[in-house]
Amino acid sequence: MQILLLGDIMKKCIIFGCGYIGHAAYIKLKRYYEVVAWADNNENLYGKEIYGISVIKPSEIASFEQKGIVDIFVAMLQSADAVKQLRKLSVPNVYIWKGGFFFSADGLFPMEFPKEAGHKKCGDKSLHVLFISDIAGIRDNKMASIVRKAGNKVFLAYIIKPPHDACPEYEGIYERIYPVMSMDSLYEFVKDSEFDIIHCSSEPEYVTPILLGSGKTIIHDCHDLRSSNQSLSPKQIQLEYLAHSGADGVIYPTSGLRDEAIKKFGISEKKTLVVENYPSEDLILSVKKDKLSKIDGEIHCVYEGGITFGDKKCKRYFEEIWMKIVKTGIHIHYYSQCDVKYCKYLESLHPCLHYEGNISSNRLVNELSQYDVGLCIFNNNPKNQLYLESSSPNKLYEYINAGIPVALGDVKSHIQFAESNSFGKQIDLNGDIAAQMKEIASLKIESMVLKKKGFVFENKTSDLLKFYESVSQCAEKGYDSEE
Repeated sequence: MQILLLGDIMKKCIIFGCGYIGHAAYIKLKRYYEVVAWADNNENLYGKEIYGISVIKPSEIASFEQKGIVDIFVAMLQSADAVKQLRKLSVPNVYIWKGGFFFSADGLFPMEFPKEAGHKKCGDKSLHVLFISDIAGIRDNKMASIVRKAGNKVFLAYIIKPPHDACPEYEGIYERIYPVMSMDSLYEFVKDSEFDIIHCSSEPEYVTPILLGSGKTIIHDCHDLRSSNQSLSPKQIQLEYLAHSGADGVIYPTSGLRDEAIKKFGISEKKTLVVENYPSEDLILSVKKDKLSKIDGEIHCVYEGGITFGDKKCKRYFEEIWMKIVKTGIHIHYYSQCDVKYCKYLESLHPCLHYEGNISSNRLVNELSQYDVGLCIFNNNPKNQLYLESSSPNKLYEYINAGIPVALGDVKSHIQFAESNSFGKQIDLNGDIAAQMKEIASLKIESMVLKKKGFVFENKTSDLLKFYESVSQCAEKGYDSEE
């Protein structure tokens, strides 16, 4: 391993790759390096600045080497060609990004960074909970928020990106945010710290198994069962099994998902908890925007969330579904944190497709209120049918929270929830889409209905804290929670 030594002068580095991965690498590296330049093969970027740092041609890297030792970090998903390019330039000290961690280009030896000092409670009697995630999402942040509101302290360790990028409104809830530079350093940090609870998110699933021997109470928060879509490798299936069977407690977003996990992994129901993806009370809509349909008399639908390019079996591949809808004259507006280039490409396919960018959760609820119908229609196929049936999509509740009815696809659990509460209806994409959308748009959603029905995240605060206590007691006594 290379050990990064920091004296009075920080080491210097160049990040090769100006895309999403490059930005994620920069956020982690800037604590340990002076980033002196960006490099990229995109000629349109030359001479521009990112975070006030110039973008150069790869051929110019050698000139930085002549001024002193500079480490080069290749930050892109497909790094092999870039590494070959750097080798032709005889550039030493090349490292590559893999899943949020950095490895030498020769031999993939992990790079070691200065270790974080173990967290100490210093006599504080409140509960100290460390949340761990690759990129803390809405569910992770809502979990941390209700723990904090109950008078406890929450901390975050992230593997890829901190919350200020995707969910800036939640960044302030954490006492401290730690970047995870290697799994070894995370294990040592957790083992040497005085956190009461280690709350691990669903992905990456390998985090929970690695921390099982740390001597801490480990909670595995399962956002979804990836084995449900039948695409996991044998190694990934083993990791999923270890995460669910080895954790002191496991949290699921739906009862259906918990039942599937109990059957699949042989775990006791007593070590499980169901916490649905309800919206937070902080985000309950109070003021609505005027409807766009009042201006042009046309129906405006909205989608918010992930969008997948190319993979026609993925649940979030919408290109063909959306084209079928917009060809009837119905507008689709979409908000997504995914590939901006692809989102803009989709917009070019039809004048009724409108890419609205990516905005924070506290702004999103108000924005959603201007539309007529929320789309909760997934690309349902045999590969992901079981997965979708046991899912609890945030968007379903966010649409209702914004006061707009929901158009649902062929997922029975979603249909049952929405139609039993008069929140929306299933739509037949082979039928008269325009007529069905008009009927759904006519549904009236009562103001503050989710709060009135108890469908808010804060209602689970007591259950979560009791769950923490029960699994901690079982872990301390050294026996399974079912005994």
